[in-house]
Amino acid sequence: MDFYPIWLLAQITSDRNFIITPPWFWLIAGVILTTSEFLLAKKLPSQYKFIALSMAASAFITSIVVWQMTVRLGIDWNIIMYEDFGIQILYWMGVCFACIIWVRPTLIKRKKFVIPDATEAKTVTDILPGENGQVLYEGCFWQARCADKTGAIASNQKVYVLHREGNTLIVAPETMFNS
Repeated sequence: MDFYPIWLLAQITSDRNFIITPPWFWLIAGVILTTSEFLLAKKLPSQYKFIALSMAASAFITSIVVWQMTVRLGIDWNIIMYEDFGIQILYWMGVCFACIIWVRPTLIKRKKFVIPDATEAKTVTDILPGENGQVLYEGCFWQARCADKTGAIASNQKVYVLHREGNTLIVAPETMFNS
């Protein structure tokens, strides 16, 4: 059964003696937010993904904290539901903010930037043997080093980018491929 938690929640809440207490409220809110995340996951742009899930996780945490605090301190549900509900909302918002700032980025897969092999660049400065120079590659200035550690490349020459080491491009002069 795909929606077992929702079915179970519907069975519990349909009982005549059931009262929506704050922990149940936050639990129901968490289930609704989780369901909305899974139903809308493919339609949302990537910058909005996992926000509803973070809000749901915060609602679940708030539900558990309110339930444990009330049981351990012996507080009446009516006091928590009507007088301290603003504090619960602030707590939920704080946990939600923390989840969105620190947990959500770990869930998002980022595309790894890979420089394709042997693309063209142009030297801006001389690249001396074993030292770094500068190249213009796809509209940006990059540090570059010659793949042949004994070779030098003059400025204003066409070079090929072989790969990247950190922020430094490893390049080879065009003449290396034409000879």
